[in-house]
Amino acid sequence: MRYDYWSGPDEQDRRERYAEEFTPELQANGDDVQRRIAAVEVAYLAAGGTPLPEGYASGWRPRAVNDATANAGRASTHITAQAGDRRDTPDGEFAWWCMRNRWALEQHGLWMEHPAGTTLRAWRTAKVQGRVPTPWCHLQSVPPGSHNRVYFPDTRAPTEWGAFLAAGGQEGMGYDAWGALQAIGASGAVGVGNASTPRRGARGGSPTRPATPEQGEGEET
Repeated sequence: MRYDYWSGPDEQDRRERYAEEFTPELQANGDDVQRRIAAVEVAYLAAGGTPLPEGYASGWRPRAVNDATANAGRASTHITAQAGDRRDTPDGEFAWWCMRNRWALEQHGLWMEHPAGTTLRAWRTAKVQGRVPTPWCHLQSVPPGSHNRVYFPDTRAPTEWGAFLAAGGQEGMGYDAWGALQAIGASGAVGVGNASTPRRGARGGSPTRPATPEQGEGEET
């Protein structure tokens, strides 16, 4: 599958398919956020990071696509081409690195969703579906409402993160280590809730919408 910023799972260029919605401003925004993300990725690789899978799990989303994407925020920065969900390693190494090295985000003018809302949820979904996890790292070129460099994307993410830490989870741990914690804590304390992404806040999408091959994301409430 082609994982281009401007293409969807059907590999069609959305700039052509949704030409009536596409503008020069969107092109400029998308080019800008991709440059910023690429610069952070260079820093990550220079620090010895594992090479990432190619491309984006989700880039620009026309409004109709965003409305049909499970758990996407109604005011998502993907609509304005100011965000990209960079594909990550199964262990979420890029997201963990960005969280530990916020200087890189600050230097390149990016904000990120907390791994509780991306990496950990991707792990839970993969565990339920019995497949290799495909995490993503959501990075955006405009600040969320809180202006926190790393922010929780919805109201349940802080609770999930707290439960993860209370069960022995550690920032930077890998998928296999997390799976071992799941086996030990059969009560389900680590994976608060089910494998589906939880309900977003007031500006978030409805969890009842059908899932698409794209990853969902949500705006901070």
